[in-house]
Amino acid sequence: MIIEKALKILKQPVCDNCLGRQFSQLLSGFTNAERGRAIRMVVAMAADAGDASIDASSVPGFKLRNKPSVSECPECSVCFGIFNELGKYAKKAAAQAKKTEFSTFLVGTRPSSELAAAEDALWERVGIDHCEPLKAEINREVGKLIEKQIGKKFSAKQPDVVFLIDLTAKAVGMEINPFFIYGEYQKLKRGIPQTRWPSGKYKTSVEQITAKPFMRATGGSGHKFHGAGREDIDARCLAWRPFVLEILDPKKRDIDAAALAKKVGAGVKIRNARLSDIAEVRKLKEARLDKTYRALVKCSAPVSRKDLAKLSALKQIGQQTPRRVLHRRSDLMRRRSVKGIKAKYINAKSFELTVKGESGLYIKELISGDEGRTTPSVSAILGVQCVCKELDVIEVHVK
Repeated sequence: MIIEKALKILKQPVCDNCLGRQFSQLLSGFTNAERGRAIRMVVAMAADAGDASIDASSVPGFKLRNKPSVSECPECSVCFGIFNELGKYAKKAAAQAKKTEFSTFLVGTRPSSELAAAEDALWERVGIDHCEPLKAEINREVGKLIEKQIGKKFSAKQPDVVFLIDLTAKAVGMEINPFFIYGEYQKLKRGIPQTRWPSGKYKTSVEQITAKPFMRATGGSGHKFHGAGREDIDARCLAWRPFVLEILDPKKRDIDAAALAKKVGAGVKIRNARLSDIAEVRKLKEARLDKTYRALVKCSAPVSRKDLAKLSALKQIGQQTPRRVLHRRSDLMRRRSVKGIKAKYINAKSFELTVKGESGLYIKELISGDEGRTTPSVSAILGVQCVCKELDVIEVHVK
């Protein structure tokens, strides 16, 4: 079966790489060129033993007893000699890498239309059992050459950079993958959004304040902020909220995240800063974390300490999407739980409310009722209109 398939392949000029690649899934520990050379040798032996169906031109470089030998290899009909050019592409990649700090890399190849057509034609003739694509072999073999030239590791899992070989343009480009830093922040000032506003309504944000020292250290071109939820702009976050900062196109990666975190200022503090990855971003975005809030509540009419005791009845809440966020969220009814509530009397028209709520519970609307869109509410239970004047996140319950 192997020899029969090889003979079909060898009806046209094919190099050792392209011959061996059709059997790449058979026997590990060999390059495709080694597989191809071994198969060609067996075919040459069959030709030398007198198999009249084998043309000597399909086994160049072998001295045959009973047939005229062919010493010169014709150009491969599948790759057109591309494997003789891989060293040039590796050098171009190495030149691209000089100004960027990284440890791991990956190679990607965009074949020309001629190469793709030639490979498809071969597969139509002989099938695709046990083979691998041409670009997979090019990626691997160029990767080996780059490793030798620059001393970095070829890695298919979360590489720092990706070298892109364009075989039509005969060029090599380089994409720098993002750099991720995990941390936990406190926002100690009100009036600061978590992420930057494109409109410029707010001059700064937790994202921009946090990113500043990391951008300087890495030489990145931009940044993204991935938080485990977000507090309102006018709320403080006195708890430590987990986040991952994503730096785009970083030129340097060897940084001291903990030391840089100490340089973050202007109302934001960072702790537990360390290197992270995209997997942690996904985990963070999927997490549903309960939070505990402290709110200063003002009432439209007097309430007593006895009245405040009634708030323990707040357990299961129905919240229609708050009016203040309808412009960016679907108008849906959501069920949320109040997992703990405590009211501290200040005076007849003011009290401090501490609430532990399920992820997604809107505290301001829990207090005001949002014109009946949140039920039950603090206002409904007390029978007076209540509003949240100040709000702080005092604990993020990380599981």
